Amino acid sequence: MVKFVTSSLRALALAGAVTGMSATQNLAQDADQSEEIGAIQRQIENSEARQSEIASEIEAIGREAESLSDRLVTIANGIQVRERAIISAEQRIAELNAEEGRISVDLAAKEDVLSELLAGLQRLERNPPPALVVEPGDILGALRGAMLLGTVVPELRQEATALADQLERLRSIRNATEIERQNIRDNLARLTAAQRELSTLQSRKKALMEAAGQRLDAEKSRAESLAAKARTLQQLAQSLAAERERQAQEAEAIEKKRLQEAALLKPRTPFGDNRGRLDYPSQGQILRKFGDEDGFGGKTKGIYIATREGAQVVTPADAHVEFAGPFRSYGELLILDAGDGYHLLLAGLGKVSIGTGEFVRAGEPVGLMGAAAAPGTLMGDRVQESRPVLYIEFRKGGETVDSSPWWIGGLAQARG
Repeated sequence: MVKFVTSSLRALALAGAVTGMSATQNLAQDADQSEEIGAIQRQIENSEARQSEIASEIEAIGREAESLSDRLVTIANGIQVRERAIISAEQRIAELNAEEGRISVDLAAKEDVLSELLAGLQRLERNPPPALVVEPGDILGALRGAMLLGTVVPELRQEATALADQLERLRSIRNATEIERQNIRDNLARLTAAQRELSTLQSRKKALMEAAGQRLDAEKSRAESLAAKARTLQQLAQSLAAERERQAQEAEAIEKKRLQEAALLKPRTPFGDNRGRLDYPSQGQILRKFGDEDGFGGKTKGIYIATREGAQVVTPADAHVEFAGPFRSYGELLILDAGDGYHLLLAGLGKVSIGTGEFVRAGEPVGLMGAAAAPGTLMGDRVQESRPVLYIEFRKGGETVDSSPWWIGGLAQARG
């Protein structure tokens, strides 16, 4: 467990070289990763260019969509014009049908009278009245017949003329009705074609926008995935690349110097002068001290303290926080730079209340223990330990050191 935490400490806080790997292997692996990162970066750049192209396509599609919208407006207007024409034609047909009905009813009512008058007119034309030079007794009848014909014939002709006019109007109405019906058929055909074109244009407009949007979303997702992969590789490469490591250490040293120039961010006393003066970070029972059997065939490199659930954890000394966060099976982990080359490791917390880069004073609260022991803090004979366990490790120049000389009362129980 200590070896695991120690190697993690070096990677996270001290940025040391990976144990067991030669400088040549480091450089070769770094070169391979740099090449892979470069390839991914080129893919990201290509993806960005592709996103720009798709964005341009979307702008062009937008312009085309505007043109389609104009066309849709024109078609819709034409459809409404034809619909109005169809409605007008239907109204005219209804009016013509009504007039045809009135004429038909009128003709039906006059059918018997007109038939008799027309028949009488035809007989008179074939058999004109006798001459007046006849028997005296017939003179009065002839005069009466002449008088009657003089009166009746014009009426018959007038009725016949009116009948012919009505029949002609009826024929004209039927012709006009057929013309209007043909207009309706033509307009309906054009209306159907316009509606079909309208539907096609609407579908095309929607499909164009959706397809372009989907391509852009897919390209953005691909770019994000590549960026995440690049970040992961860059982080790994940074931990193995000697040159980048040196630059990071130089920048860190400059930043530490700047912070330490401020009186409030400097340890009050050098850490080496704190021997026998430090309080334990948390109250509890010391289960193992430095150098004890760890239950796995090895020796402990730090102190194990069983605490109560949710116990308060404080920093034992003034320090800069080099790392604060979860770490594998060790729960929440704190790595503190106490100065003079010393680093303090606190593992097994349930929650931390400070962040990387902060400066804390001795006794300042930095977190709480959890409800149970983190798996990484358990020992061979304590795998059933139900209490939370705080693991404390001191390091000097990258090597673990016995912390017992620093605690008040040496290795007395961690109780106030």
